[in-house]
Amino acid sequence: MADVYDLILSVDLPDTLSDAEISELRWHLGLAPRPAALSLVTDYAEPLIGDDGEPEQDEHGNWLTAYEPYPVLAARGPAYRTGGVLLSALEPGRRGGWALTSRQEFHPDECDRLGELLVWLRERAVDPLAFQCHVRFYEEHTFAPVSVADGEVTWP
Repeated sequence: MADVYDLILSVDLPDTLSDAEISELRWHLGLAPRPAALSLVTDYAEPLIGDDGEPEQDEHGNWLTAYEPYPVLAARGPAYRTGGVLLSALEPGRRGGWALTSRQEFHPDECDRLGELLVWLRERAVDPLAFQCHVRFYEEHTFAPVSVADGEVTWP
């Protein structure tokens, strides 16, 4: 059994996004190289796991962490568990701005980073209906909406 979820995201963004924001967003979608500075998703701290499978600690008992940024919505090709194709696209919108669509698989361990990006996208969507995000557990048949409001993500 796997802990894999299927995510479908659609969002219309304004044309007021900066070049740096578009560059980083394109990286998160697997469409461009990583920019020098990251600001959309910033918390990549992960505990270092030792050979014994346990988090490594310093001499004071604090977990040691690594900072390894990765693009959040960059998977492409056949889905591993959910069927269909994983993809992300960012195109100029028909009425200006940007149109983003992504279909991805993710593990619950990725929810913090994914949630941080979803909050950023929702806060910049051109209107409430311009942000749609749904998920399903890979064994389920139906999707449920993801609620993103007031800087918080509520997963179904």
